[in-house]
Amino acid sequence: MGKKVVQAMLECFSSMKLISLNAYFGYVFDPLMAFIKEQAASTDVFCFQEMLSNPKEDGGEIACRGRVNVLQEIASRLPGFECVFAPMQDDFDFSPAYPGQTQMGNVIFYKKTFSVTERGSFFIYNDLNTYNGKDYETLGHNAVYLVLGGSSVLTIVNLHGNSEPASKRDTPKRLEQSKKVLDFLRERLGEKIVMGDFNLFPETESIKMFEDEGFHNLIKDYKITTTRGSHMRKLFPEYEHGKYGFQEFADYTFVSSGVAVRSFTVPDVPISDHLPMILEI
Repeated sequence: MGKKVVQAMLECFSSMKLISLNAYFGYVFDPLMAFIKEQAASTDVFCFQEMLSNPKEDGGEIACRGRVNVLQEIASRLPGFECVFAPMQDDFDFSPAYPGQTQMGNVIFYKKTFSVTERGSFFIYNDLNTYNGKDYETLGHNAVYLVLGGSSVLTIVNLHGNSEPASKRDTPKRLEQSKKVLDFLRERLGEKIVMGDFNLFPETESIKMFEDEGFHNLIKDYKITTTRGSHMRKLFPEYEHGKYGFQEFADYTFVSSGVAVRSFTVPDVPISDHLPMILEI
């Protein structure tokens, strides 16, 4: 299918607004919920990382650093949206243990009015339930995706890269992580958007691989100076003086060349230990 035809099909959407955020398990709960409520009417797609799902919805009884049912909390505030949730780990990091009731993963919420021809997920680092309970490098990480309006229209990928080693530098597994995402995208016709918490520094080869593939790095193009923000410093003041210093970057948005970007912002709002990336096309 020719590029002009693909572009014409994209224009049938008129416009679209997408938000990506590592939600930190809903730890900053009330401001996060207020932000989602404020953005819901004007947003078409939400991509969240670090989601916890607890279908029993008894999370108020469970001690953890966030809300064990934050996925359900968000869903209740987005009645006009469908979601695709991709778990990475069952029973993640709870004390006391709460076996068999929770899952941690990534999710895309999208408006019910969209024509979704495909949705799914794939692992980019380790696998389901590989976390050994101590070493975060053993945690599995995945990408969740949607195809809108047909396989040759628009593919949206939401991913969360592994956080270890904490240096955020290249490793063989991180390079393979980027390769897996790009291999998936090469199989898709049409335009693509990739958003999420990559847990990488801008100068890494793992990031450069997307640029070399022809994707526009909006963090670079729009001269974004941080994706972690001022609230991160309040939550974790010790990071300022830690082994690696304060790391300003983790999150990225990449778009293929045919995606017409209207605006891209990363507002410094206190809703997580990351900042939201807001893309309008």
